[in-house]
Amino acid sequence: MNVTRLVFLGITAACLAACEGGGVDIKVETSDNSVDNSTSSSGGGSTNPCASYTVTGTTEVRQGTFDGRNCVYGAAFVGKTNPLKTDLTIPFISGVHIFQDSLFVGENVSSGAAPAGGTGPKLTIAAGNTLAFSNSADYMLINRGSQIIANGSPAAPVTFTAFADAVTNTATANDVQLWGGMVINGNGITNNCSDAERQNNQCHVVSEGQPSNYGGNDNTESSGELRYVIVKHTGFEVAPGDELNGITFNAVGSGTIVENVEVYSTYDDGLEFFGGAVNVSNAVVLYARDDSLDFSDGYVGTIESALIIHWQTDGNRCIEGDNVGESRTNAGAPADTAPIAEPIIRNMTCITSNSDVNTHGDSEGVLVRQGGKLRLENSIIYAGYGTSVNGLSSNECYEIDGPGDVSKTFAQNGDNFHVRDTIIACQNPIQVDNGVPDSLPNGDSVLDWLLNSSAVGATYAFNVANTVITDPVNANVQVLQAGTYYTTASIVDASGATVRPGTGLGAVQAGSDWTSPWAFGLRSNNADVPLWFAP
Repeated sequence: MNVTRLVFLGITAACLAACEGGGVDIKVETSDNSVDNSTSSSGGGSTNPCASYTVTGTTEVRQGTFDGRNCVYGAAFVGKTNPLKTDLTIPFISGVHIFQDSLFVGENVSSGAAPAGGTGPKLTIAAGNTLAFSNSADYMLINRGSQIIANGSPAAPVTFTAFADAVTNTATANDVQLWGGMVINGNGITNNCSDAERQNNQCHVVSEGQPSNYGGNDNTESSGELRYVIVKHTGFEVAPGDELNGITFNAVGSGTIVENVEVYSTYDDGLEFFGGAVNVSNAVVLYARDDSLDFSDGYVGTIESALIIHWQTDGNRCIEGDNVGESRTNAGAPADTAPIAEPIIRNMTCITSNSDVNTHGDSEGVLVRQGGKLRLENSIIYAGYGTSVNGLSSNECYEIDGPGDVSKTFAQNGDNFHVRDTIIACQNPIQVDNGVPDSLPNGDSVLDWLLNSSAVGATYAFNVANTVITDPVNANVQVLQAGTYYTTASIVDASGATVRPGTGLGAVQAGSDWTSPWAFGLRSNNADVPLWFAP
């Protein structure tokens, strides 16, 4: 267990058990302005540092209960049926802010004009805070117009996690579904709405989780700021059929700042993007059981520097990219419904486990399908540890799929669809079914396409300087520094030839590790368990 975790001291053993089961509600303090609300309910005489707000239109003040170390917020403070309707700041405490219901910010709008980004309530969370959710069905929801401002620092990240992780200290490395996760609903553009709906304030796509709505006509809107933020142990089915992700960006605009974020151990996807144009820099996704980065519905942002590591015996794809979801194409929506999802993902390191007995499918690299496009640059897909540690040959590491040939045609034509300066070190770099390699409409294989080498006289000059290494455990091969996620100084293939300098490739260089010291799970002094491939 991580020795730096906070230990909950102020609630009795009976209360701890009840809180874990969701059966206790420690009431928030309420008062009007004529009552002194500054003292702790613990009787110790200390000032109550817990978050508080005045209920809009009244003099009633609601504040968390302080036990001398932790702050506890019951459903009367905030919850699924009691969203925040005013600005709230959660001040730093050395203990844990414990929420006994969901944390919803702003009111949902399902018809007419939704509030513009930044015009609704703002939730501000001080650096270094840990927010823990008591019940598995609880989650965070930032409604349209509202904002979350969580600005941590390398030494003091903001952590969102479960009661069992932060308080009872009983969560283990790969525990998931201990709470829901974070959902941010924006006013950005999604191809799940028509032009007419967007222009007439009728774009109200229903989000995963408890019904709420997102979408609009402003890809520049701001839903807030996330800097040095860690989200752990998520993915509970908070509504029938809806297992939430680590962080879900629903039509979130480019005015939103997302820098240095981590999702650690989630049942479903790590970071998921449904439309919008939010950009992300410096992302870590450890141990997502489904896809680590998942985009669809017209997402057009840029993801810069993404470190992705699958769990040793679980995890599906590092990237899964669609334009429209399968349920929509099955219902008749064209795969090329505009606007097309065509993000840029640059400087990714994807470490697969090669496992094929997983929660959501084989441990793989990249899949683009359903009319989606992808510009992948300066990246590394590495299956060597899955072979040397797990004894398994890789699954496919780059695949383009149906329905029909929509995504494959985009790729063949280089229509905002390319792979550049990328190393694929996998025994099976592309999908091969019954001995037939995955191919483009013109008959060239996807491997031909990756390497700009055509059997039919085509040219793929938009794909530049890619290298495929099909024997990643060969003693000559150098892609990542042994037992680490750092890119080597020089990329060396199985023949011993230096392919190119490693500088500028992948997510993290040893001499410039942006994950240190804040990201959880990568270093022995800040982890539940060592990385499964560490020496």
